[in-house]
Amino acid sequence: MRSLLAAILNLFLPARGAHRSVAPPPLPPILCPPAPEPPPVITCPHPADVITADGMPLVRPYVVEWERERDEHDRRRLQRERRRAAVLATPGQDYVPWEVAA
Repeated sequence: MRSLLAAILNLFLPARGAHRSVAPPPLPPILCPPAPEPPPVITCPHPADVITADGMPLVRPYVVEWERERDEHDRRRLQRERRRAAVLATPGQDYVPWEVAA
């Protein structure tokens, strides 16, 4: 039996001498359809420092959510102050919000 190195070399190297195998016939050329024409180059009428926002949201969703929560908090606070003023007005007391009193 041949050595292990010789067996590996026979696997990866082509045959030599009179027993060399015949080269396979060349493959027929592959006919490809013509490539599509590239789209026309459109020059941008905007300056280079302007970022267009086509297809992108202008404001991030977390900013919108934060503003919505802030507005809801302010609305609830004002409603509490109106209720407090109505309750205190019943016995005849005046209610001045803390922002105005400062």
